[in-house]
Amino acid sequence: MSDAIEALLNSATDALRQRRLDQCITDCEQALSLLSSTDRRVPEALSLMGTAKVQMGNRAGIAEIQKAVSLDPQEPQFHMALGQALLGIGELDAAEAPLMQAWRLSRNHPAAATLLGKCLIASNKAFEAVQILGPLVEAGQASPSQIRLFAEARFNSGDIYGAKDVFSELYGAEGPLTQTDQLQFARISMALRDYQEAGELITKVLADNPASIDARVSALRLADWQDQTQVLDEHCAALAQSGRARPDAMSLVVEHAPDLNHDLISSVEALLADNAARLEEQANLGLAYALRLDREKRYDEAWQVAQTANACLAKHFGRLQTPERRAEKLATDRKHLQNAIALLKETAAAPAMPSGQQFIYLLGAPRSGSSLIQSVVAAPDGVTSIGERTSLYPYLAKAAEMGMSADGFSSYRDQLAQADLAGLARQKVAGKQLVDKTPHHLYVAGLLDRIHPGAQFVQVLRNAGDVALSMLLRPFSAAFEEATSLDALADMLEFRLEARTAWIDAGLHIPAFSYDAFVADPHDQGQRLFGLVGLDWKADYLDPSARPEPVQTFSSRQVRKPIRPASIPHWKAYQAFAPNAFARLEDISAAQNAITDTNL
Repeated sequence: MSDAIEALLNSATDALRQRRLDQCITDCEQALSLLSSTDRRVPEALSLMGTAKVQMGNRAGIAEIQKAVSLDPQEPQFHMALGQALLGIGELDAAEAPLMQAWRLSRNHPAAATLLGKCLIASNKAFEAVQILGPLVEAGQASPSQIRLFAEARFNSGDIYGAKDVFSELYGAEGPLTQTDQLQFARISMALRDYQEAGELITKVLADNPASIDARVSALRLADWQDQTQVLDEHCAALAQSGRARPDAMSLVVEHAPDLNHDLISSVEALLADNAARLEEQANLGLAYALRLDREKRYDEAWQVAQTANACLAKHFGRLQTPERRAEKLATDRKHLQNAIALLKETAAAPAMPSGQQFIYLLGAPRSGSSLIQSVVAAPDGVTSIGERTSLYPYLAKAAEMGMSADGFSSYRDQLAQADLAGLARQKVAGKQLVDKTPHHLYVAGLLDRIHPGAQFVQVLRNAGDVALSMLLRPFSAAFEEATSLDALADMLEFRLEARTAWIDAGLHIPAFSYDAFVADPHDQGQRLFGLVGLDWKADYLDPSARPEPVQTFSSRQVRKPIRPASIPHWKAYQAFAPNAFARLEDISAAQNAITDTNL
């Protein structure tokens, strides 16, 4: 009997590996019918059967894997099977705990580390993924695919040069050979603003494989950032023909196609209804379509499409914005802010940078107009825009999260200051003053002041209703979980005012600047802004041709247009769909106006 059971389980394992899922389930059912309830092989049969069912699209298989875990909680394989199944159906939040347990029980087994790393990266916890995967790479135990995943984790945590170093070591002197690696290297080059290298790599892939949709997607994004309209149109037309089955490709077509004809709309709607599509890409396509409908002033349709997409994203990331979750997040954010403020008060600043470079940090929320303001501030000679340079943020956020001691942070601060200086030198960043606009930097502003003494901070504020609506219509939820809910976005914008007040009370100087006032009166407000950061003002800086730098932002095209005020707040078109949320956002706008002394 025992031999027969072993044969059935071995057959089930082989069938699962070969994706003969029906056979796997049949073998497991037969094995279970022969096993006593206390047999140690019951969990194995349940885990195999549940995995096969999940791969067939039957979520009931999750319960069978969970039962296997409960019967043998010390077996890492069952935890790993549960986490992998949850990861496969997009339940990222639920997948993390069993994968973490599998990693611990297996003592950093490469398979468990790989799955956990993938889950953490997908959950926007790339900094933690670096810590999980790093020991494998450093011990020389990582496969090429695991090294690539480690590089991806470093890339997504903001350590772009670290990612490039990992890939360069993997590729060797010949450089990236496969098209996948060439495109990954191109994306890194784009992030490092080496647009020439990125363009050469993408062009090479397209020369070898004109049908590459991935290359077209990267090429279109690069053309958009560089304002190469004709090139962008060519890639958009190609994707409109070849990318019909890809939500990510069609998102770009929906955004950029001059004419979204009935045929293209049908393809978009088919993808949005496709249950087999990757949930995040499908939802992002929904947001692109909602934004297109918004541009066409079809506001009721835009609202419905955006609501559906955001509900999918909230579920995908395991971040449904319930009142309880929002309250918990706000309490956590306040605790981390207080930890950061304590470090500001208890530590001294690092030595001044030998390069003499000074930082100007624009601390606006996403969609607050910071891209335009950064572009204008960086127009003078000697001032350089560095986009959203996130290399320090994950480390400072971790220090605040863990409540690091003052002594620990003092040592940490010096290491980070030296590393940041080395990174700037390697990137060959010119200019005595560097302008950054990373939204998250507001939460660690005092710690940035300790690393870069003399840094200047400006909180950019814009009509709260317009900021919240703009984020709601765009795929921000991977980095800002609040972006799927107007109520949660109101929490975030209110807390950002609270954070500014807390930093000021702790001794930090953070003047506020109104984007709405700026677009209404660019010359006078521009002069005021330059006075805030100690720069000499010229009206020429308002001319888009005076600031031709590529812009990596959703608003790349708007930044290059002449500055014009909005005739009416955009959110007014959506007020009827969420009157209570927009009323609260209007109160937040009033509070912002009181700070910036405007009546807009």
